[in-house]
Amino acid sequence: MMTDHELFAAALSLPWPWYIKQVVFEGNGEDKVLHIYLSHRRRVKFSHEGKAYPIYDHQQRQWEHLKFFQHRCIVHAAVPRVKVDEGNVKLVEVPWAQAGSSFTLLYEYDVMNLIAGGMNNSKVGERLGIGAKRVFRIVNRHVSQALSLQSLDPVKELSVDETSSKKGHNYLTIFADRERKKVVGVAVGKDYEAFAHALIDMEVRGANREEVRSVTMDMSTSYIKGAKEDLPQASIVFDRFHIAKKMNEAVDEIRRQDQRSYKNLKNSRYLWLRNNNKLKEDQRQHLEDLAVSHPNIGTAYRLKEQLHAIFNDAQHNWRIAPLRAWMKLAAKSKLAPILKFVNMMKRHWYGIKSYFKRLATNAYAERVNLKIQEIKRSAKGYRNQYNFIFKIH
Repeated sequence: MMTDHELFAAALSLPWPWYIKQVVFEGNGEDKVLHIYLSHRRRVKFSHEGKAYPIYDHQQRQWEHLKFFQHRCIVHAAVPRVKVDEGNVKLVEVPWAQAGSSFTLLYEYDVMNLIAGGMNNSKVGERLGIGAKRVFRIVNRHVSQALSLQSLDPVKELSVDETSSKKGHNYLTIFADRERKKVVGVAVGKDYEAFAHALIDMEVRGANREEVRSVTMDMSTSYIKGAKEDLPQASIVFDRFHIAKKMNEAVDEIRRQDQRSYKNLKNSRYLWLRNNNKLKEDQRQHLEDLAVSHPNIGTAYRLKEQLHAIFNDAQHNWRIAPLRAWMKLAAKSKLAPILKFVNMMKRHWYGIKSYFKRLATNAYAERVNLKIQEIKRSAKGYRNQYNFIFKIH
């Protein structure tokens, strides 16, 4: 049968020459604290940067460990210091904690698991009985170490998207690898500088910008500038769902114009913007009746549905000719919002045309964005954007 010392040594995964010297349970009631005192075998040498040295002296240290049932647990040890070749005295690293930390590794892993589960720093701190700043320092250190050790595989298919870090106009630019489904760069803001900084973040982690073959994005002028100037070899691909959103905005503008004169269009916005195949039969019939009696919005709606069908069909035959024909047909409608949309397509034709060659969308980036918003909601916002960036990683 294991002794209590052997049990705690196994729980801490203590390697030779460390062992448990003493275990003391102090205090009364709920204020009891378990103190575990560690020591090492005599006449041993300790390593510093791969070379063994004799012990010079010791420094008393203590670390917060995981709770023993509901009670605090503190690990104590006299940690050896060694005099290295240059004459400096260095504290050796211990196997149960990172250098400079006042928490054991198991304690810090518990913090990281709670953070990964959606808790914010304050909630983790409340649960474990430490301050939010100490939680952040733990998270900051582990994420920084993980990113420094991470070597990204070549990023060839890049998605660029923006997300808000809190209410108002606080944005982050997110780079994602479409092929490997992972975030590869994050920067504060949504302007050209943010694009450039996210690209640097990606390169610091081992990816080469010159290997990027395509960049999927919305029609942000800042992101377009970033892609053209910093990734000139990559094809720009405009996200089809962003194009559909712009078309929906044109349809809705026409609905609002007609609604000023025709009250029966009130509360019909959902019908015009929803894809026809997702409407119920009675909704579809009501929509058809409205389209007959209101030809402007009816024409805009039919054009919207045709555009949707063209993009869907492109996934099977990659043909761009139907889109060219659609643009000519849309221009004949003489509806100002539709004409504005067609002109927008002409200005961005290079990126729309690329979609039909690559069939790439920002779907994964949008899923990342949704996950990020879940993180933000669970934390009830982040006052510090850099806390938010660490949580995204």
